[in-house]
Amino acid sequence: MKKKTIINILMTICILVAVGCGGYLAYYYYTSHKSESDIDELRSRIGDNITSIDDNVMGGDKEEVAEVKGKPEPPMVEVKGVRIQKKFEDLYRTNNDFVGWLKIDDTNVDYPVMYTPDDNERGEHYIHLDFEEKYSAAGLPFIDKNCDLVLPTDNIIIYGHNMNSGKMFHDIMKYENEDFYNSHKTFTFDTIYGDGTYEVVAMFYAQILPDDSKEFKYYQFVNAGSAQEFENYIDNIKHMSLIDTGVDVKFGDKLVTLSTCAYHVDDGRFAVIAKKCSD
Repeated sequence: MKKKTIINILMTICILVAVGCGGYLAYYYYTSHKSESDIDELRSRIGDNITSIDDNVMGGDKEEVAEVKGKPEPPMVEVKGVRIQKKFEDLYRTNNDFVGWLKIDDTNVDYPVMYTPDDNERGEHYIHLDFEEKYSAAGLPFIDKNCDLVLPTDNIIIYGHNMNSGKMFHDIMKYENEDFYNSHKTFTFDTIYGDGTYEVVAMFYAQILPDDSKEFKYYQFVNAGSAQEFENYIDNIKHMSLIDTGVDVKFGDKLVTLSTCAYHVDDGRFAVIAKKCSD
């Protein structure tokens, strides 16, 4: 009788655990789907960047079109004292933590990028928040607080979750496949300040290391103090790269790093590093 009671208790516990896990998974996929629906709505609010100087601008802000090297720049508008691309005006007015849009063709990576340099940690305000700053398991891609888009710094590090649903930065891990790399050698990161196409230089698995470790930490490089420091960084990432891309990188080139969690080791990471293509 005692044995039967124990079995019944264990069965009840198993059922409760199964129900709990099922409920969590259902909630996880529901929130993931809602997050993607919200992103679709944000995407629909990006303008075409085809605007006349005479167009009306909300709130009396100034719009201007300039020419550089004989080629017109995208239409710009001043919002809250910041000169930004007009196509991003609506999103920036809604949330001025928004700084750009990242897209890798034929993948789920097609997201707004956020930036909160005053955060205490690494600008992780949006690690579990959506565009309206409400809780979201998926969060949004965000830039390391030590980076600067205005200067800009030598390297812009963008973090994003590796979601089991395949969303956020899960698809950057496809770069470990050479066929995928060969058909996706570039991606775009258009910021509020201007558009950018980036050529992939390296992709690799790594790990967050102890602070006192002397090993190479890709996630700590933001600005090079010298040409030699920049070249050392490039040598390290090319040595770690799963694929020899053969892309030439020189001091003065601007980089973007996409970083997400990986599960090959504790505190594992997967990173894709690319350089900005010349205009």
